[in-house]
Amino acid sequence: MLMMSVASCLMGCSKYNEKEIALRDQGIAAMDEGNYEEAIKLFNDALGKSVGKVTDLELDIDYYKGAAQYVSGQFDDAVKTYTYLIEYDEKNFKPYFLRGSIYAKEGNIGQAIKDYNAAVAIDKKNYLLYIEIYENLMSLGYSEQAMTYLNDGLAVADKSTDAGYYKGRIYYLLGQNAEAEKLLKEAVKNDVLEAKLYLAKIYQDAGNYEKAQPLLEEYAASDEVTSEALGTLGDIALSSGDYESALNYYEAGLKLDSIDNLPQLMKGKAAALEKLYRFSEARDILTQYIDKYPNDEDVAKELIFLQSR
Repeated sequence: MLMMSVASCLMGCSKYNEKEIALRDQGIAAMDEGNYEEAIKLFNDALGKSVGKVTDLELDIDYYKGAAQYVSGQFDDAVKTYTYLIEYDEKNFKPYFLRGSIYAKEGNIGQAIKDYNAAVAIDKKNYLLYIEIYENLMSLGYSEQAMTYLNDGLAVADKSTDAGYYKGRIYYLLGQNAEAEKLLKEAVKNDVLEAKLYLAKIYQDAGNYEKAQPLLEEYAASDEVTSEALGTLGDIALSSGDYESALNYYEAGLKLDSIDNLPQLMKGKAAALEKLYRFSEARDILTQYIDKYPNDEDVAKELIFLQSR
């Protein structure tokens, strides 16, 4: 979410300054290459070309600029950018959420909660927002505050299909699987594709792989496939002894542009390779893993074991 923007379809629109658009696009390209300092400079140059009142183009550029500042560790500057966006994009929950996430990461939990509450107040039926806030706070150790947002999401009066799906996810996060299963089954009946993933997770947690696998396969075959679904399919195949299929699932997940579960995929791939007696490849994957996650003692021990194979 901290990388989100409000990228609008501005390309080629005559009412915008073409130089400003070109500089914005160059900045985005620099971000894609990981050159955040250059990206920030280009975004500033683009903003320097704007004339008159603030339009959605300037807001778009500032969202990208704030993301580049955050990723490059310039938290104070990112806060200033999001504060500016709050002033000029006041009906949008995003700048509050993004600024709040920076405050939370820096340990300023009081200000973070204020911003998160402001974001929720703007978009009360945005259930994904409640979940994202929960995940951010949980990852930083603020479990008590995190749970508040899940309960607030459940308390929203809404009987829509989307509400049922997201509330099913919230119940799953709260460990209330019976309620989660009921709502997610209903969402699946209403053709909410992603509900299959979370319903499968409930079955997998209960060890019911026969129910989990077909749901995951249907989900994985869709255009909305995620690394999380492929990782879960890999885990099921691995536990079933189908090591070739498990390897294929993990590798497919690692090839996606967006990966939310890199540790799971890397460890799963190494485990599948090890079961297939491809020990040198398993060593290579775990060596890469340790470079990224040096504090994982279990993997470090496994790597020592593999050195002798």
